[in-house]
Amino acid sequence: MSKPRPVADLLARLVAARTQAAMVALLRAEARPPTSKALAAEVKAHVDVLERHLADDRPREAIATTLAMVFMDADHAIACVRRDGVLRASRYGFRGSLIARVAKAALGVRDLLAASPDRIAYLESVEALSRLAGNALVLQQEIEATIRSRRAEVLKTVFVMVNSLFYHGWLNDNEASSLSGHRYSSEEYAEAASLVLRTYASMFPVDGASFAYVDAHAVGKNALVYERLLVAAIRLTKFREAELFIDGLPYRADNAGETVTVSSIDPDVERSIRLGYIQAQNQGMIRFTYLQEADPAVSMRSVIDRGFDDGSFQTLLEILEKPVRRLVLKLPAVPELFEQFFGRDDLFRDELQTMLALDVDNFGTFDELIFPITDRVTSMDIFKVQRYFNFLSCAYQRRLADLEDPAERGELTLTSTLLVIRHADLVEQMRLIFGDEDKSREIISLLTMDIGEPHLDLQYRPFVDAGGYYVIAPHVVAVSNLVRNVIVANRLRAAAIGPRDRMVLAVTEALRSVGFLVRNDFKTKIAGKELELDVVAWRDGSLFLLECKNAYHPVSVHEMRNSWDHIRGARKQLDKRREIFADPANQVAFFQKLNWEVDAPCDVHTGIVIANRVFHGASLNGHPIRQAHELINVLTSGRIVADEDSLSFWIGHDFQTADLIAYLGTTSIATDQLAALDPREWRYSMGYRELAFSSYVLDMAKWDRELRARHGPAIPGGRREDAG
Repeated sequence: MSKPRPVADLLARLVAARTQAAMVALLRAEARPPTSKALAAEVKAHVDVLERHLADDRPREAIATTLAMVFMDADHAIACVRRDGVLRASRYGFRGSLIARVAKAALGVRDLLAASPDRIAYLESVEALSRLAGNALVLQQEIEATIRSRRAEVLKTVFVMVNSLFYHGWLNDNEASSLSGHRYSSEEYAEAASLVLRTYASMFPVDGASFAYVDAHAVGKNALVYERLLVAAIRLTKFREAELFIDGLPYRADNAGETVTVSSIDPDVERSIRLGYIQAQNQGMIRFTYLQEADPAVSMRSVIDRGFDDGSFQTLLEILEKPVRRLVLKLPAVPELFEQFFGRDDLFRDELQTMLALDVDNFGTFDELIFPITDRVTSMDIFKVQRYFNFLSCAYQRRLADLEDPAERGELTLTSTLLVIRHADLVEQMRLIFGDEDKSREIISLLTMDIGEPHLDLQYRPFVDAGGYYVIAPHVVAVSNLVRNVIVANRLRAAAIGPRDRMVLAVTEALRSVGFLVRNDFKTKIAGKELELDVVAWRDGSLFLLECKNAYHPVSVHEMRNSWDHIRGARKQLDKRREIFADPANQVAFFQKLNWEVDAPCDVHTGIVIANRVFHGASLNGHPIRQAHELINVLTSGRIVADEDSLSFWIGHDFQTADLIAYLGTTSIATDQLAALDPREWRYSMGYRELAFSSYVLDMAKWDRELRARHGPAIPGGRREDAG
């Protein structure tokens, strides 16, 4: 006897009804079966059915499938569709009208649905954002037309241009028009180049011919062609970001006139994201200043300049006239040279800067930033790869800088600075550095882009396999945060963290240092429930349950979504623990298992502790999200750096338990920081419509004044790592 299939049966009847009005009438006469695991599984299985109908442009079937799913279990159906990004117009050739019809159909029966408000808000957001899909399609068609008309030269030209931006330290103007190339950062240009490559790959095979030619007029009469191409690609990435925001984060889209605005449903979420980026940038600047003052190792550019100035590098590059006029590097394949210059473990200034960028999210010593990434490859190996390509890039660029004729310099920049290396040659170059062919091949594999992936990013996987050759923008390799990008791209974060999470250990030690009873990574069973507790601490009649999430600072909406998913998981865990420990009897049993001689009942405080700064200051269901470095500072110092002074936000001279309670509460320094942010919109032209992101900015002078007003007179001295 076959199992009942209520979703499939309802879907068949809805499709047979033919018109949407008839479908709705059928639903209004339908009895909904009780929820069950079997029903949820069938609803989830129909997500793929809906996706196929959307891909094949079958409106009636897509609407019927959507109605059947949401009628049976709206919350689960919408959650599945949202998680899988099924209602993103970008997945179906930007057919926004079809996506809008599907969303409107579901909204049209909202009175029949057992749907939570956030699910309805999502459908409204899909409908609003679909209004921009046609404009996004125009951008996509513009990109495709340029690629088609310049198929032989577009990829190499775009990659050379982006590589030059990275080498010359491009400074963008945030206040420029969204139609101006001056508006955007080098990272946004790299993302645009990646989108151009992805679009090219959807139209033509990526092979040796794809990078064979360059547009000799790209820095002259055709410059505007490539600026328009890249700016169109950047604006298209903003539309895709908007889709990711409403799919994977607590954001919504609203339409007003010809503008669609994306904003966080809880303003504190967007404030916490902006604050996180501001704080991460500040910590990077602090470390850069420290590096400047320390006057450490020499930079690669200085080495290259010295070599050219004294004549020892003059023969490294020569101009060849055929098949095109270009500079060619003549680096002797001498193992001793590669080992002594590229293979040594002492660091150039450039690598120290990259390590300091990693240090922003670090909870160990500086030396511990040299760590295994895989069984064979370490972070030092990736630094050495960057050193090698930094050398090549700087050598080419210095030779170009010595040319007196700007036209010749521009021509040779286009023909020379993007590296096209045969597979076997790159393996051999890596082998000369590492002395190990297997390691060399693994490193190349970690860095090689899979053209078949739905999302490509030149800064994550900078080696483009073009059929027998690797195409490499050397300065993108040289200056990207390549260690963290390799780890993220290859999903190696757990291996990089290792068996003991340093963030958890650092938080644990900070709590212990100020008199808390504390345990970390504690597994037990209370009230019949298995519990795994990252950090549990007690002091002065207060119990603290902290769930820790150690992820790199996100540099894209996709990474941000992953961080948010981890935080949501922590919220669910803490919801259960808060419920369990609300019962004093469970507290007594818990303290016995910990062998702590403390009395119950205790006040219970929860918190989500994060390694990076994004989402710091927000709260989920009463669980505050706090950044680990700042939490440690609250425990051990209680000071905020303000210019040359240090202000205290402890209640008294020494730390008190009340300081931690206040910090986890709604009137803490973290909430003060969020309140200091001012609203700001970032707008992007999408043809005759606009896409706007509602966000916030920090007025540093205003923030400094508020700090001094709230936290008293200045106290001399300050810490390197603290609030802000």
